[in-house]
Amino acid sequence: MKEQKSIQLEHIRHWVKEALTNERTGHDWQHVTRVAKLALYIGKTENADLFIIEAAALVHDLIDAKIALEHRLEIQEVKEQLASFGVSHEQIRQIADIITTMSFRDRERRAEKPLLIEGKAVQDADRLDAIGAVGIARTFMFAGAKGNSLYGTGNSAYAHFSDKLLLLKDMMNTETGIKLADERHEFLLRFIRQFQRETSGLDCETS
Repeated sequence: MKEQKSIQLEHIRHWVKEALTNERTGHDWQHVTRVAKLALYIGKTENADLFIIEAAALVHDLIDAKIALEHRLEIQEVKEQLASFGVSHEQIRQIADIITTMSFRDRERRAEKPLLIEGKAVQDADRLDAIGAVGIARTFMFAGAKGNSLYGTGNSAYAHFSDKLLLLKDMMNTETGIKLADERHEFLLRFIRQFQRETSGLDCETS
């Protein structure tokens, strides 16, 4: 059984890598591999099902509306592909439940259906990758891909910090996620302070 799961995960990795390698909004294969690694780390501390966690982390962005249509799939397509790799009906149901309920934008609509520990691990990992140094880099990568400005408008990269990123630390589900989020959040705050100084010209002033 362990060998079978390893083979299935290898198939999933290859499939997702092919699908997202050229993705340009920061929801690419590198993002997916970071989320999977973080999610597994969190899952191990929570005694969760590591197969479900890794599989869900690997496929979580394939249905994300933020990525380009050329990379995006419908949830049914994801289910069918997982089934072709021999993933069981029950496992596919669990994976689908995670990736269709973990989105930040759906947090209020999905509040009536709390995530299980596997989903909480993947959601924490995805949110961790949105803050800290890599989260900052992804924010500007996304803004560039979408043609949004650096700052000064409602859709700017800078607006995303207050709209979403600064909220994530207090939305972690697990003790491990909370601990990991603290350092990344502090880095985010330091960056914002320096960004504000530079964009307002305060760093040009002399005493």
